[in-house]
Amino acid sequence: MIQLLDQILADPLYTIIAVIMLAVLVFAIIKKIVKLIITILILLIAYLAYVNYTGNDAQQIIDKTIQTGTETAKEVKKKVETNEQVQEVKKKIENEVKK
Repeated sequence: MIQLLDQILADPLYTIIAVIMLAVLVFAIIKKIVKLIITILILLIAYLAYVNYTGNDAQQIIDKTIQTGTETAKEVKKKVETNEQVQEVKKKIENEVKK
């Protein structure tokens, strides 16, 4: 790897080619990121327009979504705590840690 890097840096033609390839790669990555951001913004604007069109309050919907997510997380935690298999694995791990 070091030999390849030394060879690229030693020859100006290879250096120029490597810089051009790096620039194209960086440009492609930035282009994809910009497309992703634009897509997310369009979807967000469309969602907010839908919420506004239906007459609902956006803040109310966000709060409801957060509340639903919190309740779901609590239910999952409760089910994990009552699951016998999970408790057995937890005890085995605790015993291994104590050793």
